[in-house]
Amino acid sequence: MNEKSKELLEEAFSPKDECSICGSEYDEDEGGIQGHFGICPVTFCVWCYSSITDMVMQMNDCCEDGGE
Repeated sequence: MNEKSKELLEEAFSPKDECSICGSEYDEDEGGIQGHFGICPVTFCVWCYSSITDMVMQMNDCCEDGGE
């Protein structure tokens, strides 16, 4: 693999500086986060990230109560 191909591959799998959900600008200082879902790069702004974590916490409460 040549150098140009490596650069293109690295760029394709690097998280972008805008939220993957709402498209707002990424700001790590505000509480945003970047990472990967498997091999897919993702970026979440503080609002979308907090919404995702809240949803997971709500789902865990639901499952712990036996789904009632």
